[in-house]
Amino acid sequence: MKYRPHSLFTLTLLASLTLVSAPSLAQTALVAETGTASGQTLNLQLPVYPSGAQNYFTGAQNITVDGTSFLAFCIDPFQYSSGSPSQYNVSSSLTSLLSATQAADVSRLYSQSYASTTGNALNSAAFQLALWELANDNGDLSSGSVRATNLSNGAVTAAGSMINNARNGVAGSTQYTFNLYTNPARQDFLVTVSAVPEPESYAMLLAGLGLMGAVVRRRKPSCATL
Repeated sequence: MKYRPHSLFTLTLLASLTLVSAPSLAQTALVAETGTASGQTLNLQLPVYPSGAQNYFTGAQNITVDGTSFLAFCIDPFQYSSGSPSQYNVSSSLTSLLSATQAADVSRLYSQSYASTTGNALNSAAFQLALWELANDNGDLSSGSVRATNLSNGAVTAAGSMINNARNGVAGSTQYTFNLYTNPARQDFLVTVSAVPEPESYAMLLAGLGLMGAVVRRRKPSCATL
């Protein structure tokens, strides 16, 4: 049997492309908030404190899930988080908590804006505000259950743009899969599991692999005969 290294390489890459879905999940996990990662405090009116505007941390958070640390965003402004491990339900489906419309908006928000939150406190704060609004409210930070008292704040302005883009725009170049951690008495958290390239990206990669295979075949020397 002839050894074809380019075929093996192609098959290896193709196999790796299939490993993009979320892993199988346990039904429950012990989750605790371990600290804040980046963000800002803003004067916000939230359901957890309905009598007046307060300064709340908005941004990415560090949580532990069964002892392993993850970067997460809170998807639930109705309850507080806890530093003590609590039993959480685990799901890979956004529609286990959100409506189909809300889930689609949140997916587009991540696709368009999640990458911009890395190492950027303002974008991280804006992303958290946008996530709260899209998952729980009316899409307008000037009214409703989640609203800001200072609409000229940079993070609030950036959040408004993220919200509008998520509700009215198209998905970005990368789609994310998620783990959703929910507890009836605690904040719920959303963690990205993997990044899935858009179909066009797959097509370009496969075309490149085909071209690579053709080049290898042309360069392969003829077999010697003994």
